Amino acid sequence: MSYKKPVVILAKEFGERLAAFRLSCNLRQSDIASKAGVSRGVIVRLEAGEGGTIDSLIRIMKAMNIEERLNWLVPDGRISPLDPRSELRQRARPLPDENKKNEPWTWGDE
Repeated sequence: MSYKKPVVILAKEFGERLAAFRLSCNLRQSDIASKAGVSRGVIVRLEAGEGGTIDSLIRIMKAMNIEERLNWLVPDGRISPLDPRSELRQRARPLPDENKKNEPWTWGDE
């Protein structure tokens, strides 16, 4: 059985890591806020795990020179070593309808 952390805990842990990294670089919240174009309160809330916007997070990470780490958050779904068509994928297929599995195939002329 796998344990999934609640969003609140993940946000708090992320905020603590963001604050720890900022401090390890000897950066003040006010300096990052000024460079990122956000208020200091935005940084305080993110570091406390109380939420924020993706835009604010990106701005803060850019101000801290760690924006390349954003690519680590979500794997690139366009690239699959097993599927040569993976670059072309534009949308997900609908899930098969359970009711239609038992119906015979037709041309759809009905």
